[in-house]
Amino acid sequence: MKLTYKQTERKPENSFYVRQDTIPCIEQNWHFHKELELIYFMKSKGTRYVGNSIGDFGPGELYLIGSNVPHLFRNHKEYYLDSSEHGGVDLIVTKFEPEFLGANFLELAEVKKLQALLEKANRGIKFSKSISYLVHSQLVGLVSCNGLARIVGLLNILDILSVSENQEILCSEVINSALNNNEKERMARVITYISENFDKKIDLDEVAAIAYMTPNSFCRYFKKRTKKSFTQYLNEIRLRHACRLLIEGEKQIATICYQSGFNTITNFNRQFKSLMQVTPTEYMEQYKEKEDLMSL
Repeated sequence: MKLTYKQTERKPENSFYVRQDTIPCIEQNWHFHKELELIYFMKSKGTRYVGNSIGDFGPGELYLIGSNVPHLFRNHKEYYLDSSEHGGVDLIVTKFEPEFLGANFLELAEVKKLQALLEKANRGIKFSKSISYLVHSQLVGLVSCNGLARIVGLLNILDILSVSENQEILCSEVINSALNNNEKERMARVITYISENFDKKIDLDEVAAIAYMTPNSFCRYFKKRTKKSFTQYLNEIRLRHACRLLIEGEKQIATICYQSGFNTITNFNRQFKSLMQVTPTEYMEQYKEKEDLMSL
């Protein structure tokens, strides 16, 4: 699957785009667009791919993705099988160009912190849930705003985000300038293949062929672009899937091991502890303790 450029269709009378989607599941490919994207998940969970970063996403999370940064938010497989069991997806997407208020706007002394925020967005930003909560009502209200109130509403949100300290930078490098279009498409094919087949045996020769490279060249290329070896990257995806199954608590650890793409329990336990610093059993127990405390 090729990386796609997504054209944003906004009304001529609007300087930026905002919508709320209440849908069964997220259906999109790895893509990029010239606008920055502020995406707020009120109801949804799955795996996120932003540049060379992988992680989980869930309800109450807010992200700011920079201009031309490749990204994909993919629901867990259950959503595509029967989204009614999970309540579907509810999210708000806001897209705006860096200079939507004019070419000289970001040069104003009063917006230096906003300028810094937009620069950091080139590596992808995840905000804390406390910040998401702070701007929740403003994001919801932005969907129905018109006229000048619409612009003021977005600026108020960006102002809060620009001074917030609880931010997580997702990517190890600025992706939009680090990859040309051909490289983005190559990485798109590889990441899509991995995300769709991580629970099966993945042969290095086959993945390298998808990238039109020899295995050795592919390994060097992948490490340079993601700052991780191919095996490390694949194991992270598998282990994040395993974490979700462990939290759900409906399956035995041995079953989770094989359903996450690992061949042996020994290797699964070793890789899990290396990434999570605890064993799978300890991870489940820690999560259950947190759940019990929250229920008091």
